[in-house]
Amino acid sequence: MNISRGDDGQLPAKESQHFIRGIAASAGAAVGTAVRMFDPLFVPFNFKLQPDQIRVEVDRFRASVEKSREQLKRVQAELGRKSGPESSFLIDAHLLVLQDRLFVDRIVEKIETEHINSEWAIQQVSDDLLQAYDRLNDDYLRERRGDLEDIVRRLLHNLQLKRMPSFKKLPYDSILIGKAVPPSTLFELRSRRIVGLATETGSPLSHTAIMARSLEIPAVMGAADLSHVSSGDLLIVDGNRGLVIWSPSEETLEEYRNRGRDEKKHRKKVSGSASGPCITEDRVRISLGANINLSEEVKTAAANGCESIGLYRTEFDFFREGKQPDENSLVEDYSHVIKAAKGAPVTFRTIDVGIDQKTWEGVNLNLGARGLRFCLENKDVFKKQLRGLYRASINGPMRILLPFVSTIDDLDAAREVLAEVRGELDLRRQSYDPGVPVGVMIETPAAAQTCDLMASRVDFLCLGTNDLIQYYLVIDRSDQSVMHLYNPYHPAILRCLHQVHTLLQPTGKPITVCGEMAADPPAAAVLLGLGFTSLSVNLAAYPRIRRMIRSVSFAQLRELAAQILKMQKPNEVEEKVRATVYRT
Repeated sequence: MNISRGDDGQLPAKESQHFIRGIAASAGAAVGTAVRMFDPLFVPFNFKLQPDQIRVEVDRFRASVEKSREQLKRVQAELGRKSGPESSFLIDAHLLVLQDRLFVDRIVEKIETEHINSEWAIQQVSDDLLQAYDRLNDDYLRERRGDLEDIVRRLLHNLQLKRMPSFKKLPYDSILIGKAVPPSTLFELRSRRIVGLATETGSPLSHTAIMARSLEIPAVMGAADLSHVSSGDLLIVDGNRGLVIWSPSEETLEEYRNRGRDEKKHRKKVSGSASGPCITEDRVRISLGANINLSEEVKTAAANGCESIGLYRTEFDFFREGKQPDENSLVEDYSHVIKAAKGAPVTFRTIDVGIDQKTWEGVNLNLGARGLRFCLENKDVFKKQLRGLYRASINGPMRILLPFVSTIDDLDAAREVLAEVRGELDLRRQSYDPGVPVGVMIETPAAAQTCDLMASRVDFLCLGTNDLIQYYLVIDRSDQSVMHLYNPYHPAILRCLHQVHTLLQPTGKPITVCGEMAADPPAAAVLLGLGFTSLSVNLAAYPRIRRMIRSVSFAQLRELAAQILKMQKPNEVEEKVRATVYRT
């Protein structure tokens, strides 16, 4: 079990401190009062309709859809004024569901052909789609089921003429708990009222987790035994360790409060030294870039002294309006990003999408069409984005990165498309930089094994550890039963990374590690030890990785890497790395 129990197997008395383990989803720690959310996703009544009732029922359903859309639009407008940029994309994901005719029209068809009420039709259609999500082999896409559940919840509320829950009377130290807390709940909250989040289900890849990180709310997910916690209970949420402490002792409370005060002091201390190069104790220069999801984030990156935008995931902006942008809009958007970076190079990853941008019938159970595969199957979309990128290139330094490349054939096909796009721009006599560097993501075992062959065809490479580790170890990161096996310190992963660096070294092509492994100080230290000298991390992790780099010896880490490559057990590797990094 994940919760401390007595010798008799019973839960300890509420007065005693005990620990509930889950998955770290958003960094930080919080002390506060539990506020339990009960899931209103239910159908209160199902019944058959008379023929003369069908048109009225369809109108009733469509009114619920329109009301839901209006609610989300209002939330989006308010969030644009008060919260982070990632939030807008998350609301767009909900609006896309309401705009999907294959979702809405299927419900209408159920009402008309089976003569059933709206609630019953929604239940049947959503159950089919949720089962399809559960069968997916892609952890990121499976997490999108939460978007659908949230929309169904909202539709049912509006059909029942119930007001959506109000949170204005929450205490100012609220820690939201529940089986699942939908992202729209966080959309509609003032962040000052919520200090922490803990759920029984979910993973760091869910939209709720993304929102928590955007709002800098500490979060733990997959903590199954939270069901025993009640509203009003005192909790500590430790988003760094994936731990919830229920009824903490005074000693534990004091420890975490001291940590909070120390962290505030530390932030003030490092904020004054945000700029300047990242150099190790033995004077080795490390390049440290920032990963962003939305164009607005580039200003924050520039203000924090980030050396570059090492990874800009363009799909979030590309689909944020619920429809594809035209070429001129892309030129304008990408030019803005390049200018806002103030001379820092920007690496634009072309859209990495799969079934979440297709119809419901397009569900792909085998990860077939995503990344570059998707782009090559949809060349009109791919070429439009490439034209936008090339035309924006006259505004400053930038690079084009191709995601999810697994074969030389796909890479060659992409290079042909790139050449076609440049030819089209030449015919139009439109200005662009013909020397824009083009690179590939190394995030599949196939790409890792052939990275030297790919290097001969590109200008640079980026290593995506998230997918690489998952595919190498055959582990679904969203499956809580095997989540503990996802381990960057596994000998297979260390050997794979060592092999990639060894294969690429003779080519002279630069490589940047941009996965979450680079955002964790001990794991990032391993990357440095293996010889990687360019990292790119999310904005929240940037300060701590900068501090780590400045506090270690590159030569010592190289020696450490040589030692851990001979070790057999991940936990022993991690212990040795942590002892070196933190000098314990």
